Amino acid sequence: MPKFTHTHALWLLLPALLLSACANISKSERMDDLNNTLKNYKRDIRWGEFDTAWSFRRWEEGKREEPPETLKGLRVTDYKVVNTHMGADNLSYTQTAHISYHLADSPSVRKIVDRQKWEYDEEAKRWWLVSNMPQF
Repeated sequence: MPKFTHTHALWLLLPALLLSACANISKSERMDDLNNTLKNYKRDIRWGEFDTAWSFRRWEEGKREEPPETLKGLRVTDYKVVNTHMGADNLSYTQTAHISYHLADSPSVRKIVDRQKWEYDEEAKRWWLVSNMPQF
């Protein structure tokens, strides 16, 4: 009968180690995607690129909304993320942002609290905003 050696044990463990490494790479890539998505979303809101910002939202089939016309005269002056939370499954993420803005014809600065919920779509391999768009 052949003798069981450390080399045999290594060959038995290798597939499990490779699967674990792939899962970690996938998780790392997913976190990179989240960071890039949040950075781009913030940039679009901050610089008034509302058409692009609205594309981050997962809309129901055939129910995509366009940004309201009232946003054309809106200028965002500040966007600060004040609270974040990653779901235990690493497939959902929430953050709260304080957004300051003013309307083009008004000197008054207004503020809103934007509570965002993001979910990862494994099939599309991307993060979607599933909460409402900011209510300016």
